[in-house]
Amino acid sequence: MADNENLDPEPAASEATAVRPADMALNVVEFIQRWGRPLVPVLVLPVLIGLFTAFESRFISITNLNVMLTQAGPLLMISLGATLVVLMGSIDLSVGAIAALSAAAAAVLISDHGWGTAGFILTIFIGMALGGVNAFCSIALRLPSFIVTLGTLSIFTGITLHILSGRAVFVDELPFEWLARGEGIPDVPNTFLAAIIVWVLLVFMNRYTRFGRYLVAIGAGEPVAALSGVPVRRYKTLAFMVSGATAGFGGAILLLQLGSATPSLGNQYLLDSIAAIVIGGTALTGGVGGMPRTLLGVALLTVLSNGLNVTGVSIFTQDILRGLVVILAVLVTIDRGRMQNLVK
Repeated sequence: MADNENLDPEPAASEATAVRPADMALNVVEFIQRWGRPLVPVLVLPVLIGLFTAFESRFISITNLNVMLTQAGPLLMISLGATLVVLMGSIDLSVGAIAALSAAAAAVLISDHGWGTAGFILTIFIGMALGGVNAFCSIALRLPSFIVTLGTLSIFTGITLHILSGRAVFVDELPFEWLARGEGIPDVPNTFLAAIIVWVLLVFMNRYTRFGRYLVAIGAGEPVAALSGVPVRRYKTLAFMVSGATAGFGGAILLLQLGSATPSLGNQYLLDSIAAIVIGGTALTGGVGGMPRTLLGVALLTVLSNGLNVTGVSIFTQDILRGLVVILAVLVTIDRGRMQNLVK
């Protein structure tokens, strides 16, 4: 008993108060999440531009800037609607497949049936309808949006393969060709200007209309929003349909730029659209973020991809780096208190 009474309690106390390296790292991440979430992308962008310019001076040439804006146009368009879905705490993995299916349908209608302008405009409505399918499966059937859009990604890709018979369909005479080739502002592609116009409209809608406020409320807490009288099902359906519409328009832009539709047209936009959203600072848990952050994320991702190409980095290494950037972005933007609601 005496031995037990004389035991020194200090080691136990010191162990309890010791700060492990993992805890320190977590504290740093939480600090960045709280104070640096809006600032990190803003600070990283000029650093990347400076680094790539130091390695390769032609990175900031007018020609290369034009190339980057051409690349950014479709990505921004496809990412805009998907941002609304993420903002309300859901996710849309099918935007790339919707873009490809819309472009494929337009290519066949224009080249084989002479639909011309109508075939081009139809891409928006095709995308909207496909977004409605996602909304029905997620809301009416009460399935997580992750599972639903993962499934429709495969379904829409299969339909695209059937429409195109597994091959590329070329369109000789495209309507609105000036949109793909022209520059309303010198050295700024019209496709990028079109994406910016849609961005401005969605920024206004997100900030100053009931639609935008309700989406943020749903993302911050769907049960609370429902109890507050928000028609959750209606606005979630609208968000998925807008996501489909912008993806369809993005597919039309890709069709104009390439002059053809292929089964793999939207493959890269599955990861790139989600990457642009989270890199910009919109949280996958919902309720935090918006269109300005997505524009910043698109700029970061475009600068990163183009800079790695210009400096001669292997395409395989680029994929590794892009994946690491996405993980780091999620680490900074995720709300750990709401991680149990991440997939819904």
